[in-house]
Amino acid sequence: MVRSTSILPRVRWSLSAVLVSVVCAQAALAGPDWMEGPDAGGLPPTSKALASSTSTQVRKVTGSTSVAALTGDGDRVDMFLVRTGTNTAEFKWIGPTWGARLTLFKKATGICTSTGTTVTRGLPIVTVVKASSTEARPILNGSAQVLNETGTAAGVLATYLVANSDYYVAISSDANIPKATKDLCGFFGEKQVWNSDTTSLTGQILAREEYRNSYRITRWLDPTSDPAGAYSMEVFGTFTVPASTCRDVADVVGSPAQRLFDFNYAPAVPAGTPNVPCSDWPVTRQFFYTWSPQCSGSAVVTTCGLTNAYMDTAIEVFVVDACLGDTCAAAATEPIACNDQCGTGNSSRVTFTATAGATYLVRLTRLWPGGTQQTGTIEFECRPPEPSADLNGDGLVDGADLAVLFGRWGTSGN
Repeated sequence: MVRSTSILPRVRWSLSAVLVSVVCAQAALAGPDWMEGPDAGGLPPTSKALASSTSTQVRKVTGSTSVAALTGDGDRVDMFLVRTGTNTAEFKWIGPTWGARLTLFKKATGICTSTGTTVTRGLPIVTVVKASSTEARPILNGSAQVLNETGTAAGVLATYLVANSDYYVAISSDANIPKATKDLCGFFGEKQVWNSDTTSLTGQILAREEYRNSYRITRWLDPTSDPAGAYSMEVFGTFTVPASTCRDVADVVGSPAQRLFDFNYAPAVPAGTPNVPCSDWPVTRQFFYTWSPQCSGSAVVTTCGLTNAYMDTAIEVFVVDACLGDTCAAAATEPIACNDQCGTGNSSRVTFTATAGATYLVRLTRLWPGGTQQTGTIEFECRPPEPSADLNGDGLVDGADLAVLFGRWGTSGN
């Protein structure tokens, strides 16, 4: 391996249409990051006909990659991934009018102790068949009341959701109910999270607390008499920035500032995407950030110590023209700093001299081969220069500077 080193608006999204304003000079919000297994065909699908199938196993809910999360001969269950914004009450998922069910799961991880492997799982949160006695459709609504299985009010759904977190939304027939287990290594001790009575109840039905915190879904019941039909599901809310192209960037404010990243959300880079000049390895995923340090001095952008040791990242920094404000034009120039590796791991750190108020474009890339880890943190920090003891500016610190100090003693100013 050859390495070298040199020195939020609001958006409404529907699966049938999206309206996004893209402004190069600012961070632009896009819709939620939806991905699912290839059995559902399309990212995202505008509609999908359901077909009969056998009981479908869910060994790992792998979420936002294209790896199949659900397998089977047909689609009795489609699962989507969404990352919430800061206001969980504004989220709303609206299903079809035929006998369908929407179920919400919290994305979480756990360790299978027998194998030592990390299992990505879905923790059951809430399910709904009919939003109300007057509404035939299933609607998951962050601001709407949720009920216990007995029908007792338990608050609004937003109080059970975590801001800026990942959730799975599953669409199935009303009789298609998930089973779950505490076991992260197999299917021992499966329980039905919601009983069949939920098909006759209206409103959002909350999973029991034990299930919400420790169970993972393992399979879906697939009654052959399930209703089936095409669907188009609308989603409303404010979502986080994918930031995977030079025209779709995430704005970073402050110093020091940290941003979590997950390369699962970044699509594979298109053919012809330039490699990193300080590495011989090709780029597989990328994120872009704009940062305007509020100090002049040494600036550091790094993933060192903030990622898995085997994740191979690279960082480049470009200057954004203050007049043009064009981030893609900046990305086409030579970087003022580039680094593929810092220390003994495969993380990255760039250091450059920043000017207060200037805007810099930062390109974070994942290189191949770069391990299986997809998540980490990137940190931005500007360090103003230390005060100089060279008071007379002659390049020396000596008695002449001491004389200047005493001459100014007791006067106002610096």
